[in-house]
Amino acid sequence: MMRYSPTLIVKRVVVERNGKAVYSERFHAGVNVIRGENSSGKSTVLNFIYYGLGGDLADWSEVAALCSRVLIEVSLNGFVATLSRDISTQHGQPMDIFGGDFEASQSAPRADWTRYPYRRSASQESFSQALFRLLGIPEVASDVSGNLTIHQILRLLYSDQLSPVENIFRYESKFDPPALRDAIGRLLAGAYEAALYENEVKLRELDKQFDEER
Repeated sequence: MMRYSPTLIVKRVVVERNGKAVYSERFHAGVNVIRGENSSGKSTVLNFIYYGLGGDLADWSEVAALCSRVLIEVSLNGFVATLSRDISTQHGQPMDIFGGDFEASQSAPRADWTRYPYRRSASQESFSQALFRLLGIPEVASDVSGNLTIHQILRLLYSDQLSPVENIFRYESKFDPPALRDAIGRLLAGAYEAALYENEVKLRELDKQFDEER
């Protein structure tokens, strides 16, 4: 089936506690419905998906905080991978990525997984960079926030129950400037191309060089 590019499809979600699965569900392309009684954990499952895909979440419910890890099998433009993140009350947690489906990941040696930090360093790319690369999404830098991350993209795709109903972005009280939201919207609307970004970077470097020599 022909799909748009980029396309990210969640195929399976597994939540573990001390190596034992406490939630395991397969998903399909299209609309998936998670239903249950009030306070049965529907929002918690969505939070796990948001976090497992790269969202930065540390304010877990009491029950969710008892879990130790979330694994998500995804299709990234047809490339199947398994993402793994440890549950933590600290922000900026890394992500482990395995090039294969969930079943294969369970017997794969640790050396077949690659750990990516939340933030890039001089020696290693971040997991946002790795996911953008697999999805064919150009890197975009905002003058306000620096390089956009998968967390910032997910803020537009997922809103929790605490977000004001008039906001289309998941609510963040500490860092939510209009310029950042504008950059996210432009990227998802296709206003950024790799060549455009490269030219913008080169222009910033030339402006900086000009200011230093002036």
